[in-house]
Amino acid sequence: MTPQDLVIRNVRLVSLPEVCIQVQALADSPLTTAADIGEVVGKDTALTTRLLKLVNSAYFSLPRKIDTVTRAVNMIGMRELRSLTLAASAAEMFNRIPSDLIDMAAFWQHSVFCGLLARNLAQRCNVLHSERLFTAGLLHDVGRLLMLMKLPDEVTRTESMRLTSKKDICILERDLIGFDHAEVGEALLLHWNMPDNLCESIRYHHQPDQANDASLEAALIHISDQVTHSAQESKDPLGSPFYDPYGALLDADLCAESIVKHALGHIAPAALSITRIDEHDVVACIAKSTAAFNQVLDLLYPMAWETPR
Repeated sequence: MTPQDLVIRNVRLVSLPEVCIQVQALADSPLTTAADIGEVVGKDTALTTRLLKLVNSAYFSLPRKIDTVTRAVNMIGMRELRSLTLAASAAEMFNRIPSDLIDMAAFWQHSVFCGLLARNLAQRCNVLHSERLFTAGLLHDVGRLLMLMKLPDEVTRTESMRLTSKKDICILERDLIGFDHAEVGEALLLHWNMPDNLCESIRYHHQPDQANDASLEAALIHISDQVTHSAQESKDPLGSPFYDPYGALLDADLCAESIVKHALGHIAPAALSITRIDEHDVVACIAKSTAAFNQVLDLLYPMAWETPR
């Protein structure tokens, strides 16, 4: 079985909501107007509310309040609204994974913070349309969710092996299953007709030096992924009386400097070379990401608050 087989055999399971599919199609057309997007999104009241709250959040820090989707498109652009629509739909697609297989609150915590950090680092690198890195960071591990749903025993085994081995999780997955979660993530996003650059950045976020057209984006996600993992290490496990679904990322005494020093031991040197990001850049971006994290996570994935402690 290949990553593509896994996606094709579970088309119904991984199908995007209809409104999301319509937005993707409209965004690809040069004739689409902001009003067209607003009309489609406006049919889904819950999605409209979530998107407008997100546009008015600390994520954008816009100078004035935005009260319609049409105005949101005019302010932030069609590409960005397309990405946010996908982001706002992703969690609902994978909300049936048993809690004994994965701590979903921790998963989305990691994904959202990684997305924020990737976006902020991209801005420091002067990446064009840096907001797309939020979507890439947010969805970098989405392939793992599909694997958990359809190959739970194999994924559980690789996770156990990772805890007792210094090998990269992708190597363990390829050895045991034949492919890794990054490959599945790429196949899934291609199925959703996402831009090739976004798909490739997710495919190579563990090996950014192997990416072709998306090496910078893959490197940014790789750095953000490792920094977020380091920030989460102080998190107590699910079931502990001290369990906090947001781990270290909301701690008042979050020490960005120590997090970055720890992360540097796990970041591929090629990623730092490709991005030319240094320790001070990452520290500054952690502070900026933390400021928006609570609000963005609450808007996109309010179910994270409901995870049992």
